[in-house]
Amino acid sequence: MWRTLGQQSSIEQFSRGIAEDNIHHAYLFVGPAHTGKKTLAVDLACALNCDGDEKPCGTCNTCHRILEEKHADVIITTPATPIDDESNGQSEDGQPGRSIRLGHIHNLQHTSSLPPFEGRRKILIIDNADRMTDEAANCLLKTLEEPPPYITWILIAEDEDRILETVTSRCQRIDVRPLPSGELESHLCEALGAPPEQAHLLACVSQGRTGWAVSALTDESVLAGRSSRIESIIQLIHMGYAARFDLSRELDAQFKRDRAGALETLDGWSTWWRDLLVTKGGCAESIVNVDYVNDLNEQAARLTLEQIRDSIKKLDEARENLDLNVIPRLVFDSLVYSIPHIVRPTGESGTPAGVLQDKNVTQ
Repeated sequence: MWRTLGQQSSIEQFSRGIAEDNIHHAYLFVGPAHTGKKTLAVDLACALNCDGDEKPCGTCNTCHRILEEKHADVIITTPATPIDDESNGQSEDGQPGRSIRLGHIHNLQHTSSLPPFEGRRKILIIDNADRMTDEAANCLLKTLEEPPPYITWILIAEDEDRILETVTSRCQRIDVRPLPSGELESHLCEALGAPPEQAHLLACVSQGRTGWAVSALTDESVLAGRSSRIESIIQLIHMGYAARFDLSRELDAQFKRDRAGALETLDGWSTWWRDLLVTKGGCAESIVNVDYVNDLNEQAARLTLEQIRDSIKKLDEARENLDLNVIPRLVFDSLVYSIPHIVRPTGESGTPAGVLQDKNVTQ
């Protein structure tokens, strides 16, 4: 059975294609993080090789081997996949696991030149395909133009625009969308036994990302990390210059150690500012961080629409600059400097705020 939630039209399309022996040679799965793109890719790999009557059955030996990532004909490549090339596994900036590089594609091309070993079709999955270097993408293009008949490529990406258009044009696009919060809440309660209050919270804060919600339900550190990110942006608004640049230094260190974690922090901050925007606009029913309503109301009342919109813009620019390999410390310094400042009322506890004499100061 298909494990993927909320992608019924795509599942029906795949099931029909399998029944009619009409499967495309290359797919591009596009959608936000943690929405089930990789799960859908693995489900499709199972369905294409399944030995059961209902495909995928999830119970035959072939399905088990694919789900356990032990099947010889289903290869999942990520930026962290080891390669034997002239860079010795290092990316262009000297850090491992940052990009899909030429060596990754060479390895996959060699694999694609061999017929299936234990299944009917070879499924070659490239996770984070939007992190391919141009050199790797151009190399992949040659393979996509003349694919062997027994190969199905699946590219997984969050941002289609970061993949060469010549590559995307040779793939059939599959949109993997977040699940409506009501459906996700019901699934968490009925299928996973989550208490109703917790299911409602997770359905809201996950923004329909099923993978994130399920992880948060089973791993307390997921929600703890999210709370830490929210507290950091709440405190940042009250911080003086010294504290802000200390935070910038921490973000820079985290980015070098855990790029994905640092970017997740910025995503959490962006969500907070968008919540402030809808709160300021009188649409509080649309907020994501439903457990921080009081903080949102307080800050929205003390910030202008211009300040909120400008902060959202600055956060978007910070993400773009990091993608363009601008020096991270400069990006973070500029970002924390630009965030508006709210002076704490007398007697309010928390991190002491400095005196910021600029247009961003709000009393």
